[in-house]
Amino acid sequence: MRKTLGDMARHMKTLILPETLEAYAVKPVFEELSTGENIRKGVSAFRAFLLRLCDVLMKDGDRYDNYKKIAHPYENRVTISLSYPFLNTLKYMLRNIGYYGVLTEDGEMLVAGRDVLFQKDSDAKNIECLRFLTDCGIGIDGIDLGVKRQKISDMDALTFSYPDNPAMLTGLKAMAAAEIEFDAAGARDTLDYLLRCDYRVLQKEETDAAAVLKETIRHLSADVQAFVMRLHRLHIENGLKCEAIVKDFWIKIMYSRGSKEIWGVNTSLNNGFNINVKAANTDQYAGTISTFSPILQELIAKGYGCGRKRESGRCDGGCKGLVIPLDESVLELSGDIETWFTQELACLQKKKGRA
Repeated sequence: MRKTLGDMARHMKTLILPETLEAYAVKPVFEELSTGENIRKGVSAFRAFLLRLCDVLMKDGDRYDNYKKIAHPYENRVTISLSYPFLNTLKYMLRNIGYYGVLTEDGEMLVAGRDVLFQKDSDAKNIECLRFLTDCGIGIDGIDLGVKRQKISDMDALTFSYPDNPAMLTGLKAMAAAEIEFDAAGARDTLDYLLRCDYRVLQKEETDAAAVLKETIRHLSADVQAFVMRLHRLHIENGLKCEAIVKDFWIKIMYSRGSKEIWGVNTSLNNGFNINVKAANTDQYAGTISTFSPILQELIAKGYGCGRKRESGRCDGGCKGLVIPLDESVLELSGDIETWFTQELACLQKKKGRA
C-alpha cells in the first residue's frame, strides 16, 4: 500500500532534530549571515515552522498528493522528486527563498526575485506552493495569490515575512545556505538538512555517529533504546567503524569492518525502525544458534542475499540483510541477539588475526 503525502509528513516530524538548549558554536562561514546567537534563535524558530508545515500536510496533504507512484516494498530510500513532487517543490522553494532572499535591515522580511521559484515546475505548481506557504503562516507580498491564472514572468519582487516569529527567516537562510553549500560540495549522501532542520551541519564541532544514533532512536521505548546502545558499544569496543548515512529521509547507522557491512540500524518511511544484519560466519557457531529462540533460528537459517538467487526465487528484501523490527518484540530476543553478535565478532577477530 502506498504511503501518502500525509504519511511522509508524519515521518518527517520524527526526523526533525529535537530542540537543543546548547549554545553551540557556529561555523564562521555561516556567521557571515548573522551572529551565532541570532542563527541559533532563528534555527529554533525555523524548526517550529517545519513542525507546523508537517501538521498542515498531515491535515490537508490529500489535496496536494497527486502522484501515485508506489515504492518497492523493501526499499528504504524514497526519492521525493519522484514520489512526492509537491513536497519536492516546497523544499526547493523554501531553499531558494532562504538562499536568494535578502534580509531587510531589521530582519523582519526577506526580499527576493523570481529566482526563488522552482524553475522545473509550472507556474501553476509554483503558485500552489506559495499559497500553501501562506497556510503555514508565511506572509507573501508582490503577488495576488487569489488570482487563479497568472504568469510568473509578470512578477517582479516578492517579499516574505513570518509574523509569528520573524527570527524564523534568519534560521531559514542559515539552513538553506548549509544545504546548498553541501550540495555544491558533492555530498550527495547527506541531503535534506533543510527539511530535517539538521542544525548540526552549522556547528563548528563535528557530530559523531553515536550522537546521530541516539537522536535517531529517541522515539523508541527506553528499553529498546538501551538495547540498541548496548549493541553499539559492543561493536565499537570490538573495533568496527560506525558511520551515519542519510539519504532522502532514510537514516542508517552502519557498522562495518573495512568495506564490509556487518549490521546497521535503519529508519525509513516504508519500513520504520529495524536492524539489518549481514552475518557471514553463522556456520561456525551453529551449536550456539541452536539455543536461540525459534524465531531467530528461522531468520538466520533463511540467510540473506538476492531472493531470486536463493531458495525463495523472488524478491524478499534479502539484499538488505536479515531484518529484525525494532519494536517491543525485539526485547524478547535481545539476549540471543547480543550472544549472536558476540559470536560473529569473535569470528571476525579470528579472521583479522590470521590476516
